[in-house]
Amino acid sequence: MFRKKAKVDAVEGDAAAADDRLSALPDELLHKVMSFLRAWEVARTCVLSRRWRNLWASAPCIDLRVCCKARHRRLPMQLARFANHFLLLREVSAPLDTLRLLSSPTRNETLYYPYTYSPEYDDDGDDYCCTDVEMWFRAAINRGARFIQLSQHPRDEAFSDLRSVPVISCHLKHLHLSGTILHDKTLRQLSSQCPSLEVLELKECFLDGPQISSASLISLTMVECRIMADLSIAAPNLISLHCVCPYHRAPSFENTASLATGTIILNDSFLHDKFEYKYKDLNPDVFECDSDDGNDSNDDNYDSDADSDLSTCEGFYGTKVLGGQNVICSLSNATSLELIADAGEVILNRELEMCPIFSNLKALSLGEWCMAADLHPLVLFMQHAPNLERLFLKLKMDHEEIEENINPEGSSFACKNLATVKIKCHKEDERVHVLAQFFVANGIAMEKISVDHRPTRVTRQTCESFILTMITVIFSHAAQITLQNLNRVSDASFACLRSLNYVWVCGYVKPLKVKIVFL
Repeated sequence: MFRKKAKVDAVEGDAAAADDRLSALPDELLHKVMSFLRAWEVARTCVLSRRWRNLWASAPCIDLRVCCKARHRRLPMQLARFANHFLLLREVSAPLDTLRLLSSPTRNETLYYPYTYSPEYDDDGDDYCCTDVEMWFRAAINRGARFIQLSQHPRDEAFSDLRSVPVISCHLKHLHLSGTILHDKTLRQLSSQCPSLEVLELKECFLDGPQISSASLISLTMVECRIMADLSIAAPNLISLHCVCPYHRAPSFENTASLATGTIILNDSFLHDKFEYKYKDLNPDVFECDSDDGNDSNDDNYDSDADSDLSTCEGFYGTKVLGGQNVICSLSNATSLELIADAGEVILNRELEMCPIFSNLKALSLGEWCMAADLHPLVLFMQHAPNLERLFLKLKMDHEEIEENINPEGSSFACKNLATVKIKCHKEDERVHVLAQFFVANGIAMEKISVDHRPTRVTRQTCESFILTMITVIFSHAAQITLQNLNRVSDASFACLRSLNYVWVCGYVKPLKVKIVFL
């Protein structure tokens, strides 16, 4: 009887094994599946079957990011202790390819000890400190990780500091940092002691060093970084550059002859010593981790959302604009460029006076700044880009009446290959007619010119304010509002309101959550 039952169990086990096609896949594919999971989710796969029992210990990707409660509810009770054991119990011979983690959240230190259970932070699994982050970062370096991503925690009010972490690796190829302090020591290590580094992404970082110099660097992205000292970029093999809204100073460039695509977005009101950075108010409940996919705004369509409406802050009274030397000349070999700034921008206009010949340039996108001085910046670019094929002009979305007439007469250029001219502007912008006449006068057929009319930009706060002024809710229960029945709602407001699901409306009794319904 016992033998018969054992035989039946064996047959059933074989049938189950035959149906488990996922476990029959090779380790490389299963590890690829694991790379989409957080580390604690990877660890739980050990109970699936014998095939999965030790597979987690050789997974090349470790993701310790706690992004949002809705997506990662079943978190380890003590994240720091779990992460330490996860790294310690890995197979020694297994390569570590990728590490993703968040900085430690700011909290009252009297309520916190790294390895003590804290009910206040148990829901988020945030029972770790900056020392833990530095230890995990160092472990990834020592294990030969090729990609390390350190993102800023939504509740982290300070910058992460890598001063005590030696960033020295012959394996590191891709480094993504956000909300991190990079002192001169760290910048020198990245420049000279990471010979394989090809992609460097810096978002809202604090840079305090004179130079980033790397012969291996291929792609450099700097988004809203605080540059506290004169910083020069020297990368002879750099192909892609994205410099978006630097603060205090704009970087200078040298030895970038290989550059093929470049995006430069500047705001003069941020580029002086007296500028005070205002931190954004992040909502931890809707926080998402930094995207892993690169977003190249220099594609064939140039349909990026780069903002040309860069307003000047109050209190900026002609203070000397810092940095940005050689920014135009460094882009002379590029095939596609995006240069966005507001009217009267200083750095780009200053460097434009030494404008080189852009022999390889095929696609060019310019912002509001190119419309100044009777289209002088635009004309100069057109005269120095003889092989240009696609031109995109992104003008201000907030329509303002033009007091001075634009007179580009006598300004000529020859771009025989120019096939597309796309102008993105407000529908009432009368400068479109001047631009059309300018291009037609220089041999560009009217059918090659297209205009993309966009309504005035309306923010979420404006939408909510609009609803409050239009609707008075006096009921104590949720009400549905059909906005299409409101004749006074403009097209621009209606389009922006579609992005909202609920708003809070003040009633006579208490705030009321109102659902917006579109028919």
